[in-house]
Amino acid sequence: MKNVAALAIAAAVLSLAGCSTVPVTEAQAKPVPSERVYLPQYFQKSAERSATIYISRDKGYSGSGCSHDIYLNNEKVMAIRQSEAATLHVVPGAYFLKLETGGGLCPNISTSQNMTLGAGERQVYRVLIPSDGNLRLTRDQ
Repeated sequence: MKNVAALAIAAAVLSLAGCSTVPVTEAQAKPVPSERVYLPQYFQKSAERSATIYISRDKGYSGSGCSHDIYLNNEKVMAIRQSEAATLHVVPGAYFLKLETGGGLCPNISTSQNMTLGAGERQVYRVLIPSDGNLRLTRDQ
């Protein structure tokens, strides 16, 4: 009986751990394809767009069938899928970064971050689903 209980606990722990996503490195990440880029000006470097926002989405089973839309100041910039990343080039200033998902089998979820970037500054954000199953947009740097 003790073995059955221990096995059940181990299976529960492993199943929860299997639901969380894992980060991808910049070298591993695939670029967001052009057909899911809605505001291409943010993907182009220029002298006035000296600040950057790097956004990556984890890989893993949880949420893998859902595209997540990225908004900057309530404008849809791109749709990001697992193991993808993008660098947005922006004019230094204050921004509202929002992540939304929904449609099909995906729940309607929205989360956001306020940020201020200086000239030449780079901020790094990660889209992840930890073992609690709640979609997150977190700042890494």
